[in-house]
Amino acid sequence: MLFNRFYWGFGIEDTFIADPYKPTGKVLDEYELTDHYRLWRQDFDRISPIGLDAVRWGIPWYRIQPEKNVWDWSFSDEVIPYIVEEKGLELVLDLMHYGVPRWMEKAFIDPDYPDYVAEYTQRVIDRYGKYLRFATPFNEPHTACEFCGHMGVWPPYLSGYEGYFSVLKGVVKGTQRQTRLLQQAGIACVQVECSGGSFAAEPDLQEMAEFECTQQFMFFDCLTGQAERLQSSLPLFARYGLTERDLLSFRDERCDIDIMGINFYPQFSYKDLKRTKDGGLIHTDHLLWTDALKDKILERHARYGCPMMITETSVRDNLEMKKRWLNEASRTVYALYRTGVPVYGFFWFPIIDMYDWEYRVQEGPKEQFKARFGFFDQERRPNECVEIYHSIVNEVKK
Repeated sequence: MLFNRFYWGFGIEDTFIADPYKPTGKVLDEYELTDHYRLWRQDFDRISPIGLDAVRWGIPWYRIQPEKNVWDWSFSDEVIPYIVEEKGLELVLDLMHYGVPRWMEKAFIDPDYPDYVAEYTQRVIDRYGKYLRFATPFNEPHTACEFCGHMGVWPPYLSGYEGYFSVLKGVVKGTQRQTRLLQQAGIACVQVECSGGSFAAEPDLQEMAEFECTQQFMFFDCLTGQAERLQSSLPLFARYGLTERDLLSFRDERCDIDIMGINFYPQFSYKDLKRTKDGGLIHTDHLLWTDALKDKILERHARYGCPMMITETSVRDNLEMKKRWLNEASRTVYALYRTGVPVYGFFWFPIIDMYDWEYRVQEGPKEQFKARFGFFDQERRPNECVEIYHSIVNEVKK
């Protein structure tokens, strides 16, 4: 049986964009920025007293494979056994958190990307399979397609919806390969995607808002080869290069979803889509609360019928809102589990404050880009959420 319990978890932010942004010369490695490469042992030790069961933690692929035929496992060889054997945590291992090794210049549109990521995945399985019940092949494909393909700020620096779908094709094909390898090894795949979309009051923007909502779950339909669920959007897809042939190829390589990871941020998972005075488009944050989180869980269960976890949720900067969200969201999710909804975990992500992704593309020292999502700041000073989460976990485990 895959689940006989509910997991109380946390995550360490693990975005790795190794290619320097030309105007600034900066890379985005959150382990480097947060000093986790040096402090990883102390980080797990200081989080341990909260009493949590599981952690989402990722391998920096670009460091593991610095050259095409060179592998260096020294960092993960220390950390993974410590997480599992010393701290007794269930590890949900991120294999891909957006970034690829620098030698892969075309990134996800390289025709050999599926082969490269499959080789990497198999090597991880061979080396760490004994420690793993769960792994995430690719974290948030939609976000990767946005930043790599639509907005052009991460490799391979494409733009527009043509770029978006070019990246999506490679990501889906690679993730299907990864998923089969992990499942064959008896490792359950936690397929993690952001959960959100857009609202539009203006009639002429409603089609776009609907499409932006579709983007938040279409990866799951592509992964599982169920393109018929996307039927209403197929003409739009074709306009930007995602063809019927592509969808058939996804169907031929379809995979089952072992666990669906839902990432939900109340402050900005959803946006309001509006026109500016000069006719341009603008997205503004749309605050939602626990009713929306509950609705999203029930909606995904109705559509896919698979086990789920809340793999990411948090509040940025506002400590009072963070405390309230932690209390109310965690209890909402656990209550659904107790009533028989197959949602088996709640992960606060990240538990240590990170640095805004804008750090890589803007001038200035990292101190100007602090993003306070966690229970510990970048200097590892705790806030009140440490004790709140400890109390919640103790209460439900009695």
